[in-house]
Amino acid sequence: MKIALFSDTYIPDINGVATSTNILRNKLVNLGHDVLVVTSELPSDTTYDESLDDQVLRVPGLEIQALYGYRACNIFSFKGMKEIKRFNPEVIHVQTEFGIGIFGRIAAEYLDIPVVYTYHTMWTDYSHYINPINSETVDTVVKKVITKISKFYGNSCQGLIVPSNKTKDALIHYGLKQKNIYTIPTGLELERFSVNNKNNELCQSLIEKYHLQNHFVLTFLGRIAPEKSITVIIDALKKVVAINDNIRFLIVGGGPQLEELKNYVKDDHIESYVIFTGPQSGEYVPAHYHISDMFISASLSETQGLTYIEAMASNIPVIARYDDQLVDVIEDGKNGFFFRDENELPQLILKTMKMDLTSFKENALAKAKEYSGETFARKVLEVYQQAILIKEYTYQVVSIFPIKNNKNEVSFTYDENESTVTLELTDKVIEQYQLHQGAIIDRDTFNTLKDLEQISRAYNKALKYLSVKDYTEQQMRKKLMNSGDYDDAQLDATIQLLSEKNLINDHLFTLNYFKRCTRLGIGHNKAIYNLRSYGVDSETIDLCLEELDDDEEYQAAMLLINNYYKKNTSISYRNIQRKIKEKLFLKGFTNEIIDKAMSQYDFEYDNEKEKLALEKDMTKALNRYSKKIQGKELKNKIIDTLLKKGYNYEDIKHILEVKETEDE
Repeated sequence: MKIALFSDTYIPDINGVATSTNILRNKLVNLGHDVLVVTSELPSDTTYDESLDDQVLRVPGLEIQALYGYRACNIFSFKGMKEIKRFNPEVIHVQTEFGIGIFGRIAAEYLDIPVVYTYHTMWTDYSHYINPINSETVDTVVKKVITKISKFYGNSCQGLIVPSNKTKDALIHYGLKQKNIYTIPTGLELERFSVNNKNNELCQSLIEKYHLQNHFVLTFLGRIAPEKSITVIIDALKKVVAINDNIRFLIVGGGPQLEELKNYVKDDHIESYVIFTGPQSGEYVPAHYHISDMFISASLSETQGLTYIEAMASNIPVIARYDDQLVDVIEDGKNGFFFRDENELPQLILKTMKMDLTSFKENALAKAKEYSGETFARKVLEVYQQAILIKEYTYQVVSIFPIKNNKNEVSFTYDENESTVTLELTDKVIEQYQLHQGAIIDRDTFNTLKDLEQISRAYNKALKYLSVKDYTEQQMRKKLMNSGDYDDAQLDATIQLLSEKNLINDHLFTLNYFKRCTRLGIGHNKAIYNLRSYGVDSETIDLCLEELDDDEEYQAAMLLINNYYKKNTSISYRNIQRKIKEKLFLKGFTNEIIDKAMSQYDFEYDNEKEKLALEKDMTKALNRYSKKIQGKELKNKIIDTLLKKGYNYEDIKHILEVKETEDE
């Protein structure tokens, strides 16, 4: 299956959507499917090397400072659309709502293929980003807008994937009428986080770098943002260290709140217990889990909690704020702990510092195995197949309206909303496919009719172009491609139709072009160069050359020589021959023809003509150089200049002597 994944964020971005999209892409490829990722362009300061991956299409985007790791992307790209058409996906899977997400929906509409949409983010939890003044009124309005957008996006696709039942219930509460909602927890590349693949050398270097030796290591990994409630953990940590200071808190990641938290820690005087690592990627992410004893998060905005599963796959238990979204992931008292009240957190941390966490680690690893990336990809594939089936509706003819030249506007209805589409079809096509009011056709037949319409349009355009001048196949293809929205198959069919009617014939075009060039005094070499640029292949050119009369090119060369020789009477005998030869070469005549014509043309030597030309050129040379030099130097300069122009030395010497005598 050919699948296009559309997401505003993708690796090397560090966030749940980017991670999920990359995992899905990799697992789909492993299962034998062809996947194209359409995402935002890399930031200008990135060091990430994507040169080896030709299945990632990036379109321009602008990083949103308020939402770390996300970029506002164009909703359409002509270059991108061309590549997507060439890829020809069977289904489009949209991962984000705006920018690239809108582009994905436009592409699906254009290609008439199904859209699957994954609702990754509860956007109502992020309303504060566009409500900097913390206005209750603004917040209410923003959440209403988000609700309407979520409802619209959810209802306008053929399949909706959510990571948890809580998310599904929330969307239904928004008023979503989508029948095809699938709860599929995001899978992970579990082997990446497995302790069996632990990089011991890297882990030891991180322990030394952060001075973690003999300390209980508590870790948060994710986007550093207000909705993650990291301050709740820091406040709890302040109480913990007052009782047991054998603890270090790793904050791994970057985001809009990073600098604020650094200052917050300084103000709380626990700076030495908190370590900000900044954003991490590649093998550094699993390594930070592997050097930890416990993962912690107080987030209020989880739809599934990928970082919790990553932690458990790394063989470490978790502490999390209670959320219905997480009850399928975290089993309280078995693979981790929930806290409901912020006041509970200090004691819960102190409790875990004293516990033997062996059984918790085993249970955490066992739970993580339920979220394998391959299982995730297989479930998503089932959604794709169902979405394609839903999209494969039938079309019904509702009207046939005659227009002109045996053409008709035929209107069809399709889908459950009875949307309408109109095609311009000939009487012949209507008769061939037995179209009449009320007739029902399948999707493949409709696509065939749509192709026939486009081929007909292209064919009629071609006839107009051919009424002005002849074209090669390549020239006509480019002309039609630039004048209309035709795919390669439609253009192939149009060119074939034109060829069958002998309206386009590269062989005949080439023959006529050679003859036309000969009449215009253009040689075969230049004609061949032009023909190749017109798309004529070498075999056709060679065959046509065999059919031509070589004497015609020779006669054209002789005519050019004669015209040029007669027009240029004030040039030396030798110089005019050189210039004529250059002229023939520039006109594209072959060396063979040039040599033959030059040897057989009667270049009659005229003493009087040569003398007049010499005197004229000598006068010019004297006027040019006598102001700068005199005497013998001037004489030598004149002789050298005239020799270069092809004059005889003795003639030059004689004219100079006569000139000197006259001057005396």
